[in-house]
Amino acid sequence: MLLSWSNQTAIAAALLAAHPETERLSLGRDRLLQMIVALPGFNDKPVPPQPACLDHILWTWMRLADDGCGEKERRRI
Repeated sequence: MLLSWSNQTAIAAALLAAHPETERLSLGRDRLLQMIVALPGFNDKPVPPQPACLDHILWTWMRLADDGCGEKERRRI
């Protein structure tokens, strides 16, 4: 699956699959951006279209992890 900034939920799910044990609250914006553009299948510009994209992805990643949705989402990717 190709990942782009337009599908932030898929990016969050891919982050959960690739980095399930990461302490998400301690991530800085620069590190989060590096992790996103390093994801397999990420196929977009290395800069988000809006700074709020990173915040949305981070909070979606946290929600997926907390909701236990990670397993289902990981299987889809």
